[in-house]
Amino acid sequence: MKKLDLAGLALAAIFSPVLNAAALDIISASPARTEKGKISDFVFSGSVTVRSIAFEKGAIVMPVTENKGREYTDIKLLSKTIYAKLEACFSEDSASWRSRKCAAGGPFLMPKLSVSEVRKLKSPKRVANVSLAFDGDLVVTFGVIKKASGELWAAYPDNFEVQNEELKGLIEKKVAEGFRKGTTKAGN
Repeated sequence: MKKLDLAGLALAAIFSPVLNAAALDIISASPARTEKGKISDFVFSGSVTVRSIAFEKGAIVMPVTENKGREYTDIKLLSKTIYAKLEACFSEDSASWRSRKCAAGGPFLMPKLSVSEVRKLKSPKRVANVSLAFDGDLVVTFGVIKKASGELWAAYPDNFEVQNEELKGLIEKKVAEGFRKGTTKAGN
């Protein structure tokens, strides 16, 4: 009986890092030089792409959404871990070094989503903003658009896209649930 227990523990010890690994890993990035520093589109696990992440004056600069002369920070970093991973991708010039430092080895898990903030808005069409945390590493603010039929759908920020259909469906579901459960912060 003890041999079985030891064997089970050994297997758990071997596979637990894979099973418990943070799902939000960098799959690919190709930093390029700019006048101000470097810029890259990053693909994360779950086929999540954040475009135009920059590295300027030794710091990571997240992209902003511009609308009617105003800038909105719809994509934010939440953890030092993901910041350090992004910084490592920008820190060396060698393409082979970047590919070793930036791209995590699979298997990649689907990011876990949680509603971090809901802001009701006064607009009849964009009725709220719902922020979703991706594995506690990245937070993205989606607009809640209400159609005349009453149907809700999520409007994505300009610099954010998802290729995985399962994750897209989960985002739609979480945004709608967040809106229906109520407001955690009042908006304009």
